[in-house]
Amino acid sequence: MKLCGVEIPPDIYIPDIDPESKAELDELHETIILEREQRKLRLAESPIADIIAKTKTAPLPPDADKPLTFQVEKLRLLSPWARARILYVMRDQVTS
Repeated sequence: MKLCGVEIPPDIYIPDIDPESKAELDELHETIILEREQRKLRLAESPIADIIAKTKTAPLPPDADKPLTFQVEKLRLLSPWARARILYVMRDQVTS
C-alpha cells in the first residue's frame, strides 16, 4: 500500500476502521464542504464584497503546487487508531 506515492512498510499495523468512524468522518467532510460553500455565498452577497475582493492577500508559498507527501517515520509515531483514520481521510491518495 502506498500513501502519496510512498510505500507503507508491511510492519506498520493499520487496522480496519469501524463503520461508525467512517460515517463520522464522512459527515465531517461533508460539513466542511458545506461550510466552505456557505462562506463563499455569504461573501458574494456581502455589502462589502467589492472591498474584500480588492484587499491584498499574502501570496501562496512557492511549494503550494507540490504534491502531498508524508514521512513513514511520522506514521509510525501514530497509534493504529489514528493511522486507520488518516488513511481513510486520505483514501484518494492511497494506492496499491
